[in-house]
Amino acid sequence: MMQTIIVGTRGSPLASAQTRSVVDLLKKKNRSTDFKFVIKSIRTEGDDLHRKAASIPTGKEMFTGAIDLALARGEIDVAVHSLKDVPVENFLKKRTMLCAFPKRGSPNDVLISKKPRETLESLPARAKVGTSSLRRAFQLKSFRPDIEVIEIHGNVETRIKKMRQGKDLDAIILAEAGLDRLRIPKETDQVLSTDVMLPAPGQGCLAVATRSDDTKTGMVVSKIDDGATRIAAKAERAFSKKLGGGCNVPIAALATVGKNGHSLLLEGLTASKHSGSSFIVRDSIQGTTKESESLGETLATRLKEISRR
Repeated sequence: MMQTIIVGTRGSPLASAQTRSVVDLLKKKNRSTDFKFVIKSIRTEGDDLHRKAASIPTGKEMFTGAIDLALARGEIDVAVHSLKDVPVENFLKKRTMLCAFPKRGSPNDVLISKKPRETLESLPARAKVGTSSLRRAFQLKSFRPDIEVIEIHGNVETRIKKMRQGKDLDAIILAEAGLDRLRIPKETDQVLSTDVMLPAPGQGCLAVATRSDDTKTGMVVSKIDDGATRIAAKAERAFSKKLGGGCNVPIAALATVGKNGHSLLLEGLTASKHSGSSFIVRDSIQGTTKESESLGETLATRLKEISRR
């Protein structure tokens, strides 16, 4: 008998595209005659900032809380999230679990400018660049102190439209993985080096959650897990957690598994304030994949110590 598995997601174009890619993977890795996958769109606080729900925490969970709650209640069987939106302290962690991390997309950020082929280096003096990310804002100002950072919200297409049609922005910065998943051409855009713009922890990664006690669905979902992505995610999230990561703290991290499959390089960044001015604190650490979480914690501790000097 065919089992129906309900997959929950936000209703935004990007979330829908990501979820369809996960469902395609699930179908590929499991016998299509055994399972029927149904996608269910769930509205979250992140989709409507004016909507308040006492049972759903604020912060990052405004993008994931309603979906995880539906999962815990049995209204859906699987939840698909952008990993960078998943809090390092999940309020439903005892009832839900991150069961699979599909192969990571690009972790890089992209500069989309109003003038074709304009780069971060060639933007005019005092150019206005849109982003809602503190991480991006701090790194932008570190690289180009003259740039004016303008806060901008909305889904990917909305932000691009605001920049193209408005007069207040010269460029915006978005995640390359999102553009790829939405199949938005970026031939004339600048993919920013991680030396200039280190990504958010988990950027480019998807996280697929199931109920902790639903072992059957867990076995189905675990087949799409990518080992290298899981290791990188654990290192970056451990780093973020140790730093007290959240929407109000500029934190960046990128873990890379070596070609031998055993070595791990973790780069991390945060910002610190002294005498009223802010500056970037950045460092890296190397070790083995078995040490992923401890490497994240060690690097975070090191950056904390540097920030206090």
